[in-house]
Amino acid sequence: MKNDEIKTDVLIVGAGPAGLMASLCLRTFHFDVLHVDDRPEPTSAGRADGIQPRTLEVFRNIGSCKVIQQSIASAGPPPPPNSDCIQEKQTPDDEALFMLGLAKQLIGVGVKVYEVAFWDPTPTKALARTSKARSCPDFIDVQDRYTLLMHQGIIEREMIREISSRMIYNQHYSKINGPEELEKGGIDRPSKFVSCRVSDDGGEYPVESIIERNGIETKVLSKYLMGCDGARSAVRHSIGKDRVALVGSEIDACWGVMDCVVESDFPDLKLKCMIHSRHAGSIMVIPRERNLVRFYVQLKLEQPDETGSQSNPQSQPQHFQREEATLEICQARARKIFEPYHLDFKYVDWFSVYQIGQRISNRYVIDQRIILGGDAVHTHSPKAGQGMNISMLDMYSLAWKLNLIEKGVGDRKLLIDSYEEERRGVAVELLAFDAKYSSLFSGKSGQIDDEIEREKVTDVDPEVFIEMFKKNAYFTSGCGAFYAANALNVMTSREGWRLQAGARLLPGRVKRLHDGNPIRIEHVIPMDGTFRIHIFLGRAGKSRLSSISTRLDRPDGFLKRFSTTSQVSIFHNKDSNSIFSFLVIGLPGDSNDDWELVEIPQRLRELVGDHRLLTDELPNSIPGASNPSGSISIHQKFGVDESMGGIVVVRPDGVVGCLVDGLEDQSWDLVDTYFDRFLISS
Repeated sequence: MKNDEIKTDVLIVGAGPAGLMASLCLRTFHFDVLHVDDRPEPTSAGRADGIQPRTLEVFRNIGSCKVIQQSIASAGPPPPPNSDCIQEKQTPDDEALFMLGLAKQLIGVGVKVYEVAFWDPTPTKALARTSKARSCPDFIDVQDRYTLLMHQGIIEREMIREISSRMIYNQHYSKINGPEELEKGGIDRPSKFVSCRVSDDGGEYPVESIIERNGIETKVLSKYLMGCDGARSAVRHSIGKDRVALVGSEIDACWGVMDCVVESDFPDLKLKCMIHSRHAGSIMVIPRERNLVRFYVQLKLEQPDETGSQSNPQSQPQHFQREEATLEICQARARKIFEPYHLDFKYVDWFSVYQIGQRISNRYVIDQRIILGGDAVHTHSPKAGQGMNISMLDMYSLAWKLNLIEKGVGDRKLLIDSYEEERRGVAVELLAFDAKYSSLFSGKSGQIDDEIEREKVTDVDPEVFIEMFKKNAYFTSGCGAFYAANALNVMTSREGWRLQAGARLLPGRVKRLHDGNPIRIEHVIPMDGTFRIHIFLGRAGKSRLSSISTRLDRPDGFLKRFSTTSQVSIFHNKDSNSIFSFLVIGLPGDSNDDWELVEIPQRLRELVGDHRLLTDELPNSIPGASNPSGSISIHQKFGVDESMGGIVVVRPDGVVGCLVDGLEDQSWDLVDTYFDRFLISS
């Protein structure tokens, strides 16, 4: 049976973290979204469980809509959110749905892991702690120096709540069930994706998809189709293996994963632990919410070594087949690996078995209209805690590009191609790391020829494993993803810059001029779809303000030439069509009289806003550097030449786009040239 057709801007298939991030961003940018998932309910337990520092940074920047809870029938939307939405209301009442920022909601629930312990056999002990390391080492410049742990369902729940808040403001509801879908974050479930094709007739809605709900098929016409439906993606399958396919290798290692409440005399259950036994295999321990502990257990078959017989030093570990692995087998192997410590399982919240390799899609984008992300384009082991994080950042990187395109100001081909180029590059790096990491952790780091030494040590060289963990911490934190030079990332030739085009904006502290509040520069502007133009005045200070104001208002400048056809995001007034936000950062002189609001040109104040006029008088530091903590300015931390100032253009996803020395006309000409590369003049 068939139903009438539906038209929408974007059809999102899959409501895991990647699909939810896509929905959250696109609804913020006023997209009309139809979101479907074949599961009747969101995740209730288990699955992914680690949020890395960079992802928390993104969640902080997303903030919260903070809309007032009201019936859909009430008159008019609530007051629009503003730039203060990242500030949390501490005492919500029963009449309002005042949301804490998305990051703060999750931080309040999850377990923070600051340290990782490494346990290995030694010549005198069957199992001993051989080393500890910081989960996020000191040289990584982040606000949240830990991994945050909770099950995937909690993350989905908080994202759905935030999506619902933004839907109330937008009054965009499910195309199928209407306002009652609000509490579900606009997700229509269970809805099965059936097929798709892209029309070549040049119409406004070129993607034709079929979805099935309760036995009824519905045609959906959309501008874009986003496949965020996992490793067995129905969207990818519908496109066909001749056009898109996962390539790579499977691994034979079989692992069990359990979320449990346990009693044990093992001393480090509140730390993340990497445990290698002598011959029984390896296990990873991760503390979780509600006193749960997650165990990743290598499901090796029992070897002769474990019963006292001699082993073959050249043999590879043999594993259970996935279909043979049971919860009882997994628990038995965990107890064996933990010997001589005891492990008593009191309650099991979730159990699964996985056997997966490193695979990546040969394409992320089909016909510039069907776009894949998350596990639909890259699969790997879950032990490094990367999959969910990189999947969400896939969609975070994509959404702002679609926003520019559909607002009539972005070059479609260039921006969509850049999504595949940038995010596939990150996935390639992830898979290379995961292959080495999984191989080492599974006990394939090499063989010991000496029989006596073989009896003293584990199958894994502890020093090699620990060194690899530390070396890759920058990448696993999420902060080590660097995009190559392209139209969006223009490299600078001056060596003094500490920022890098294609990398995230480093965090830093500044003071707001009009009220003296200390704030973080990376969160002054929330995720609102705009480019963030940071104007560092240097020592010249306010003497440059008038010329900057005049230059920005030139008819041939980027500000006047590139404007959207509609409201950029829910953070903007309806008459705002700018895709640029400005921050002015001045170095104070000997007295605060150097900075007075009344002395700033009125036009510049209108462009910037008083809350984005900042002074560089708070201490900053460079992690891992020799400077005393809190001894440098933000100018110095970012590498801005204080004698001439500079301009830092940050993309809507928080990645540095270009770095320009000076504030003269020729400096602004370079900014014009940067935007000419991928924006369309209005």
